[in-house]
Amino acid sequence: MTPEQDVRTLLGMHTQAAKVVVVVYIAAISVSAFGNLHGVSSVWPIVAAVALISAGVIALIAAPGDPLPRSTTLALSSIGPVASVLVLWVLPVPMATPLQGWTHGASTTVLCFMCVRGRRVPPWLSLFAMIAIYGAWGAWTGSTFVGEAAKVVIDATPLAMATILSFTLRPTAKAVFTLRTRSERQIEEQSALASAVAERTEQRNRLDRLARPLLTRIASDVPLTVHERISCELLEAHLRDHLRAPALSTPLVDEAALHARRRGVEVIMIDDGGLDEADPTVVDRVRSQVATVLTSAESGAVRVRILPPGRETVASVYVEDSLSRRISIDANGVDTFST
Repeated sequence: MTPEQDVRTLLGMHTQAAKVVVVVYIAAISVSAFGNLHGVSSVWPIVAAVALISAGVIALIAAPGDPLPRSTTLALSSIGPVASVLVLWVLPVPMATPLQGWTHGASTTVLCFMCVRGRRVPPWLSLFAMIAIYGAWGAWTGSTFVGEAAKVVIDATPLAMATILSFTLRPTAKAVFTLRTRSERQIEEQSALASAVAERTEQRNRLDRLARPLLTRIASDVPLTVHERISCELLEAHLRDHLRAPALSTPLVDEAALHARRRGVEVIMIDDGGLDEADPTVVDRVRSQVATVLTSAESGAVRVRILPPGRETVASVYVEDSLSRRISIDANGVDTFST
Protein backbone atom coordinates (compact mmCIF):
# COMPACT_ATOMS: atom_id res chain seq x y z
CA MET A 1 0.00 0.00 0.00
CA THR A 2 0.99 3.60 -0.52
CA PRO A 3 1.44 5.86 2.54
CA GLU A 4 -2.06 7.21 1.88
CA GLN A 5 -3.40 3.63 1.91
CA ASP A 6 -1.61 2.53 5.08
CA VAL A 7 -4.00 1.04 7.63
CA ARG A 8 -2.69 3.70 10.03
CA THR A 9 -4.63 6.23 7.99
CA LEU A 10 -7.91 4.38 8.49
CA LEU A 11 -7.30 4.05 12.24
CA GLY A 12 -6.17 7.64 12.60
CA MET A 13 -2.76 6.57 13.91
CA HIS A 14 -1.15 9.52 12.13
CA THR A 15 -3.29 12.13 13.88
CA GLN A 16 -2.50 14.38 16.82
CA ALA A 17 -5.12 12.52 18.86
CA ALA A 18 -3.18 9.28 18.41
CA LYS A 19 -0.02 10.98 19.62
CA VAL A 20 -1.86 12.20 22.69
CA VAL A 21 -3.07 8.65 23.38
CA VAL A 22 0.52 7.39 23.11
CA VAL A 23 1.74 10.00 25.58
CA VAL A 24 -1.04 9.10 28.02
CA TYR A 25 -0.28 5.39 27.65
CA ILE A 26 3.43 5.88 28.29
CA ALA A 27 2.56 7.97 31.34
CA ALA A 28 0.26 5.20 32.58
CA ILE A 29 2.86 2.44 32.31
CA SER A 30 5.44 4.74 33.91
CA VAL A 31 3.16 5.28 36.90
CA SER A 32 2.51 1.54 37.11
CA ALA A 33 6.23 0.77 36.95
CA PHE A 34 7.65 3.46 39.23
CA GLY A 35 4.73 3.47 41.62
CA ASN A 36 5.36 -0.12 42.64
CA LEU A 37 9.04 -0.30 43.52
CA HIS A 38 8.56 -1.97 46.91
CA GLY A 39 11.29 -4.56 47.39
CA VAL A 40 12.88 -3.97 43.97
CA SER A 41 16.62 -4.64 44.15
CA SER A 42 17.58 -2.23 41.35
CA VAL A 43 15.74 0.51 39.48
CA TRP A 44 17.66 0.67 36.20
CA PRO A 45 16.08 -2.52 34.73
CA ILE A 46 12.67 -0.95 35.41
CA VAL A 47 13.77 2.20 33.60
CA ALA A 48 15.07 0.13 30.67
CA ALA A 49 11.81 -1.84 30.46
CA VAL A 50 9.71 1.34 30.44
CA ALA A 51 11.95 2.80 27.74
CA LEU A 52 11.66 -0.36 25.62
CA ILE A 53 7.89 -0.54 25.76
CA SER A 54 7.57 3.21 25.22
CA ALA A 55 9.73 2.94 22.10
CA GLY A 56 7.55 0.09 20.88
CA VAL A 57 4.35 2.09 21.33
CA ILE A 58 5.86 5.03 19.46
CA ALA A 59 7.06 2.74 16.67
CA LEU A 60 3.54 1.39 16.23
CA ILE A 61 2.23 4.74 15.03
CA ALA A 62 5.45 5.98 13.42
CA ALA A 63 6.78 2.99 11.47
CA PRO A 64 5.68 3.13 7.80
CA GLY A 65 4.62 0.16 5.73
CA ASP A 66 1.64 -2.13 5.62
CA PRO A 67 2.11 -4.78 6.82
CA LEU A 68 4.85 -3.79 9.25
CA PRO A 69 8.39 -4.30 7.92
CA ARG A 70 10.09 -7.49 9.10
CA SER A 71 12.80 -5.66 11.02
CA THR A 72 10.22 -3.59 12.90
CA THR A 73 8.15 -6.70 13.55
CA LEU A 74 11.15 -8.54 14.99
CA ALA A 75 12.04 -5.60 17.24
CA LEU A 76 8.48 -5.15 18.51
CA SER A 77 8.06 -8.89 19.12
CA SER A 78 11.17 -8.97 21.31
CA ILE A 79 10.15 -6.04 23.51
CA GLY A 80 7.76 -8.00 25.74
CA PRO A 81 10.08 -10.92 26.55
CA VAL A 82 13.12 -8.66 27.07
CA ALA A 83 11.21 -6.22 29.29
CA SER A 84 9.80 -9.13 31.31
CA VAL A 85 13.27 -10.59 31.93
CA LEU A 86 14.60 -7.18 33.01
CA VAL A 87 11.79 -6.56 35.48
CA LEU A 88 11.46 -10.09 36.90
CA TRP A 89 15.21 -10.12 37.52
CA VAL A 90 14.91 -7.38 40.19
CA LEU A 91 11.46 -8.10 41.66
CA PRO A 92 11.04 -9.37 45.23
CA VAL A 93 9.85 -12.93 45.86
CA PRO A 94 6.95 -13.05 46.14
CA MET A 95 5.85 -9.87 44.35
CA ALA A 96 4.85 -7.12 46.75
CA THR A 97 1.84 -6.43 44.52
CA PRO A 98 0.54 -8.03 41.31
CA LEU A 99 1.05 -4.66 39.59
CA GLN A 100 4.80 -5.26 39.72
CA GLY A 101 4.32 -7.74 36.89
CA TRP A 102 3.11 -4.96 34.61
CA THR A 103 5.31 -5.81 31.64
CA HIS A 104 3.15 -8.54 30.10
CA GLY A 105 0.01 -6.37 30.07
CA ALA A 106 1.81 -3.33 28.70
CA SER A 107 3.50 -5.42 26.01
CA THR A 108 0.24 -7.08 24.99
CA THR A 109 -1.06 -3.71 23.82
CA VAL A 110 1.84 -3.53 21.39
CA LEU A 111 1.17 -7.09 20.24
CA CYS A 112 -2.52 -6.36 19.62
CA PHE A 113 -1.74 -3.44 17.34
CA MET A 114 0.88 -5.52 15.55
CA CYS A 115 -1.95 -7.86 14.55
CA VAL A 116 -3.98 -4.93 13.28
CA ARG A 117 -0.98 -3.80 11.25
CA GLY A 118 -0.74 -7.10 9.43
CA ARG A 119 1.56 -9.26 11.60
CA ARG A 120 -0.42 -12.02 13.31
CA VAL A 121 2.04 -14.84 14.05
CA PRO A 122 4.96 -12.94 15.71
CA PRO A 123 2.71 -11.43 18.42
CA TRP A 124 1.55 -14.89 19.47
CA LEU A 125 5.12 -16.17 19.58
CA SER A 126 6.02 -13.17 21.74
CA LEU A 127 3.10 -13.90 24.09
CA PHE A 128 4.10 -17.57 24.39
CA ALA A 129 7.65 -16.42 25.21
CA MET A 130 6.35 -14.18 28.01
CA ILE A 131 4.22 -17.05 29.36
CA ALA A 132 7.32 -19.24 29.45
CA ILE A 133 9.42 -16.50 31.08
CA TYR A 134 6.90 -15.79 33.82
CA GLY A 135 6.36 -19.52 34.37
CA ALA A 136 10.10 -20.16 34.61
CA TRP A 137 10.48 -17.27 37.05
CA GLY A 138 7.72 -18.75 39.20
CA ALA A 139 9.33 -22.19 39.23
CA TRP A 140 12.78 -20.73 39.95
CA THR A 141 11.62 -18.53 42.83
CA GLY A 142 9.68 -21.22 44.65
CA SER A 143 6.25 -20.32 43.34
CA THR A 144 4.63 -22.49 40.69
CA PHE A 145 5.13 -22.44 36.95
CA VAL A 146 1.40 -22.64 36.31
CA GLY A 147 0.54 -19.93 38.83
CA GLU A 148 2.85 -17.30 37.32
CA ALA A 149 2.23 -18.37 33.73
CA ALA A 150 -1.52 -18.04 34.27
CA LYS A 151 -1.04 -14.32 34.96
CA VAL A 152 0.12 -13.93 31.37
CA VAL A 153 -2.23 -16.44 29.74
CA ILE A 154 -5.15 -14.09 30.33
CA ASP A 155 -3.52 -11.69 27.85
CA ALA A 156 -4.37 -14.20 25.13
CA THR A 157 -7.96 -12.94 25.21
CA PRO A 158 -7.31 -9.38 23.95
CA LEU A 159 -4.69 -10.70 21.53
CA ALA A 160 -7.21 -13.20 20.14
CA MET A 161 -9.74 -10.40 19.72
CA ALA A 162 -7.15 -8.27 17.92
CA THR A 163 -6.28 -11.19 15.66
CA ILE A 164 -9.93 -11.74 14.73
CA LEU A 165 -10.39 -8.00 14.23
CA SER A 166 -7.44 -7.91 11.85
CA PHE A 167 -9.15 -10.45 9.58
CA THR A 168 -12.14 -8.12 9.39
CA LEU A 169 -10.50 -4.72 9.49
CA ARG A 170 -7.78 -5.20 6.91
CA PRO A 171 -10.06 -6.37 4.05
CA THR A 172 -12.39 -3.53 4.96
CA ALA A 173 -9.49 -1.08 4.85
CA LYS A 174 -8.47 -2.41 1.45
CA ALA A 175 -12.03 -1.98 0.17
CA VAL A 176 -12.18 1.57 1.56
CA PHE A 177 -8.91 2.52 -0.09
CA THR A 178 -10.03 0.94 -3.38
CA LEU A 179 -13.26 2.93 -3.31
CA ARG A 180 -11.35 6.08 -2.43
CA THR A 181 -8.95 5.58 -5.33
CA ARG A 182 -11.84 4.87 -7.67
CA SER A 183 -13.66 8.00 -6.49
CA GLU A 184 -10.55 10.14 -6.94
CA ARG A 185 -10.06 8.74 -10.44
CA GLN A 186 -13.70 9.43 -11.26
CA ILE A 187 -13.39 12.99 -9.98
CA GLU A 188 -10.27 13.49 -12.09
CA GLU A 189 -12.05 12.12 -15.17
CA GLN A 190 -15.06 14.35 -14.54
CA SER A 191 -12.79 17.34 -14.04
CA ALA A 192 -10.93 16.58 -17.26
CA LEU A 193 -14.24 16.16 -19.10
CA ALA A 194 -15.53 19.44 -17.70
CA SER A 195 -12.32 21.16 -18.74
CA ALA A 196 -12.61 19.70 -22.23
CA VAL A 197 -16.23 20.82 -22.52
CA ALA A 198 -15.29 24.30 -21.30
CA GLU A 199 -12.42 24.41 -23.79
CA ARG A 200 -14.69 23.36 -26.66
CA THR A 201 -17.26 25.96 -25.62
CA GLU A 202 -14.59 28.65 -25.50
CA GLN A 203 -13.26 27.61 -28.91
CA ARG A 204 -16.76 27.64 -30.38
CA ASN A 205 -17.49 31.07 -28.95
CA ARG A 206 -14.13 32.33 -30.15
CA LEU A 207 -14.74 30.99 -33.64
CA ASP A 208 -18.18 32.56 -33.60
CA ARG A 209 -16.74 35.95 -32.64
CA LEU A 210 -14.04 35.79 -35.31
CA ALA A 211 -15.84 34.18 -38.23
CA ARG A 212 -19.49 35.20 -37.92
CA PRO A 213 -19.09 38.80 -39.16
CA LEU A 214 -17.21 37.69 -42.29
CA LEU A 215 -19.50 34.72 -42.91
CA THR A 216 -22.50 37.01 -42.63
CA ARG A 217 -20.81 39.37 -45.05
CA ILE A 218 -20.02 36.55 -47.49
CA ALA A 219 -23.65 35.38 -47.35
CA SER A 220 -24.85 38.76 -48.55
CA ASP A 221 -25.23 39.58 -52.22
CA VAL A 222 -22.69 42.39 -52.13
CA PRO A 223 -19.25 41.48 -53.55
CA LEU A 224 -16.34 41.53 -51.12
CA THR A 225 -13.94 44.42 -51.19
CA VAL A 226 -10.19 43.92 -51.48
CA HIS A 227 -9.80 44.71 -47.80
CA GLU A 228 -12.45 42.15 -46.88
CA ARG A 229 -10.79 39.49 -49.02
CA ILE A 230 -7.52 40.14 -47.23
CA SER A 231 -9.33 39.90 -43.90
CA CYS A 232 -10.74 36.53 -44.94
CA GLU A 233 -7.29 35.25 -45.86
CA LEU A 234 -5.83 36.48 -42.58
CA LEU A 235 -8.65 34.90 -40.59
CA GLU A 236 -8.21 31.60 -42.41
CA ALA A 237 -4.48 31.66 -41.66
CA HIS A 238 -5.14 32.49 -38.01
CA LEU A 239 -7.62 29.63 -37.62
CA ARG A 240 -5.17 27.29 -39.34
CA ASP A 241 -2.44 28.30 -36.88
CA HIS A 242 -4.80 27.66 -34.00
CA LEU A 243 -5.54 24.14 -35.24
CA ARG A 244 -2.03 23.17 -36.36
CA ALA A 245 -0.03 24.88 -33.60
CA PRO A 246 -2.21 25.20 -30.47
CA ALA A 247 0.83 25.58 -28.18
CA LEU A 248 1.74 28.78 -30.03
CA SER A 249 -1.77 30.20 -30.12
CA THR A 250 -1.36 33.03 -27.60
CA PRO A 251 -2.28 36.70 -27.95
CA LEU A 252 1.41 37.62 -28.26
CA VAL A 253 2.16 35.18 -31.10
CA ASP A 254 -1.23 35.66 -32.80
CA GLU A 255 -0.75 39.43 -32.95
CA ALA A 256 2.80 39.10 -34.28
CA ALA A 257 1.72 36.57 -36.93
CA LEU A 258 -1.19 38.78 -38.03
CA HIS A 259 1.01 41.84 -38.57
CA ALA A 260 3.70 39.75 -40.28
CA ARG A 261 1.15 38.43 -42.78
CA ARG A 262 -0.14 41.95 -43.37
CA ARG A 263 3.43 42.86 -44.34
CA GLY A 264 3.43 40.00 -46.85
CA VAL A 265 5.42 37.48 -44.81
CA GLU A 266 4.48 33.84 -45.33
CA VAL A 267 3.94 32.32 -41.87
CA ILE A 268 3.67 28.57 -41.30
CA MET A 269 3.44 27.09 -37.80
CA ILE A 270 3.25 23.39 -36.91
CA ASP A 271 3.01 21.87 -33.44
CA ASP A 272 4.07 18.23 -32.96
CA GLY A 273 3.58 18.28 -29.17
CA GLY A 274 7.06 18.98 -27.87
CA LEU A 275 5.86 21.74 -25.54
CA ASP A 276 3.05 19.72 -23.94
CA GLU A 277 5.25 18.51 -21.09
CA ALA A 278 8.02 21.11 -21.28
CA ASP A 279 8.96 23.41 -18.43
CA PRO A 280 6.77 26.55 -18.38
CA THR A 281 9.84 28.78 -18.64
CA VAL A 282 10.89 26.96 -21.82
CA VAL A 283 7.37 27.30 -23.25
CA ASP A 284 7.42 31.04 -22.54
CA ARG A 285 10.89 31.31 -24.08
CA VAL A 286 9.75 29.59 -27.29
CA ARG A 287 6.67 31.78 -27.61
CA SER A 288 8.67 34.92 -26.94
CA GLN A 289 11.30 33.99 -29.53
CA VAL A 290 8.66 33.16 -32.16
CA ALA A 291 6.89 36.47 -31.53
CA THR A 292 10.19 38.36 -31.77
CA VAL A 293 11.07 36.73 -35.10
CA LEU A 294 7.61 37.41 -36.53
CA THR A 295 7.71 41.02 -35.38
CA SER A 296 11.08 41.64 -37.04
CA ALA A 297 10.23 39.85 -40.30
CA GLU A 298 9.54 42.27 -43.17
CA SER A 299 9.41 39.85 -46.10
CA GLY A 300 10.06 36.26 -47.12
CA ALA A 301 8.84 33.40 -44.94
CA VAL A 302 8.90 32.29 -41.31
CA ARG A 303 8.39 28.60 -40.63
CA VAL A 304 7.99 27.47 -37.02
CA ARG A 305 7.89 23.87 -35.90
CA ILE A 306 7.45 22.48 -32.41
CA LEU A 307 9.22 19.12 -32.54
CA PRO A 308 7.84 15.85 -31.08
CA PRO A 309 8.42 15.09 -27.38
CA GLY A 310 11.72 13.53 -26.36
CA ARG A 311 13.94 15.56 -28.69
CA GLU A 312 16.89 17.64 -27.49
CA THR A 313 15.51 20.51 -29.57
CA VAL A 314 11.93 21.48 -28.74
CA ALA A 315 11.41 24.17 -31.37
CA SER A 316 12.90 25.22 -34.68
CA VAL A 317 12.31 28.61 -36.35
CA TYR A 318 13.43 28.95 -39.99
CA VAL A 319 13.57 32.48 -41.39
CA GLU A 320 13.90 32.97 -45.13
CA ASP A 321 14.39 36.53 -46.40
CA SER A 322 17.53 38.19 -47.77
CA LEU A 323 19.51 35.81 -45.53
CA SER A 324 18.27 32.36 -44.52
CA ARG A 325 18.84 31.36 -40.91
CA ARG A 326 17.57 28.85 -38.40
CA ILE A 327 16.96 29.32 -34.69
CA SER A 328 16.82 26.17 -32.57
CA ILE A 329 15.63 26.15 -28.95
CA ASP A 330 16.60 23.20 -26.77
CA ALA A 331 14.85 21.67 -23.76
CA ASN A 332 16.61 24.16 -21.46
CA GLY A 333 15.38 27.18 -23.41
CA VAL A 334 18.80 27.93 -24.93
CA ASP A 335 18.81 29.41 -28.45
CA THR A 336 21.19 28.25 -31.18
CA PHE A 337 21.53 30.27 -34.39
CA SER A 338 22.70 28.77 -37.68
CA THR A 339 22.69 29.83 -41.30
